[in-house]
Amino acid sequence: MARLDDYGRFLRSGYTLRELAFNGFRLMIWSRLTSALKHSFARRGAGVVIDCTATVQGSRYIEIDDGSWAQRHTWLTVPLIELPQPPAGPVLKIGRRVQIGPRTTLSAVREVVIEDDVLFGMNVYVSDHIHAFRDPRTPIKDQGLPPAGRVRIGKGAWIGANVVIVADGKDLEIGANAVIGANSVVTKSVPPRSVAAGSPVRVVDRWDEASGRWTSGREDAAPSD
Repeated sequence: MARLDDYGRFLRSGYTLRELAFNGFRLMIWSRLTSALKHSFARRGAGVVIDCTATVQGSRYIEIDDGSWAQRHTWLTVPLIELPQPPAGPVLKIGRRVQIGPRTTLSAVREVVIEDDVLFGMNVYVSDHIHAFRDPRTPIKDQGLPPAGRVRIGKGAWIGANVVIVADGKDLEIGANAVIGANSVVTKSVPPRSVAAGSPVRVVDRWDEASGRWTSGREDAAPSD
C-alpha cells in the first residue's frame, strides 16, 4: 500500500492531480492540524494521520505508532466515565502502518493491542469489554462494566467489513496474517495464517507450513512473513 505522501505513485495509478490536492490538504494539513490541537496521545509516531472527522476520547491512554491512519468517522476510545479509576497507562496500543477503515470503533479499558500492518475494513467494532446485564431490575446502561479481557490483533492481519470482535471477560487473540471475513462475530481466538468467518466465527481455511499449501486446496499465494 502506498504511503499517503507518495504522490507520484498515486498519479501513476490514475488518480487526478485535483483529487490528490484536495485529499492531500484534508489529510496531510487540516487533519494533522486539528488532531495536534485536540489529541494528547500517550505516544504519537511519525506520519500518523487522524482524519478530521474521527472521534478520539481518552487520548492520553492511547498509543499510535509510525505511519498509521485512522480514516473518516473512526472512533478511538478509552471510556473513562465507565471506569472506577483511570488506567495506570496506555490501554489502546496501535502499531506501525495500521490502516483503520471508515466508521471503525476501537474501545479499550484493559488492553487492546493492534500490531503492525493490520488492515481494517469499514464498520469494524473491537472492544475488550461489554456492559454488565445480569441484574434484571436495573437498566443495562447503569450496570457498569464487568471484568474486561484483552484483545490482540497480530501483525499483518486483515479484518473485513462489519466485523465485531469482543473479549467477554477473557483474552482473545487474532494471529498474524489471519483473515476475518466480512460480517463475522469473533469472541474467541483465531490462529495465525488462517481464514475465519461466520457468527460465531470458525476457521474455514489455514496455511499448512509443512506442505506449503492452504488446507482447502486453493492455490493462493503464501502469506508473507
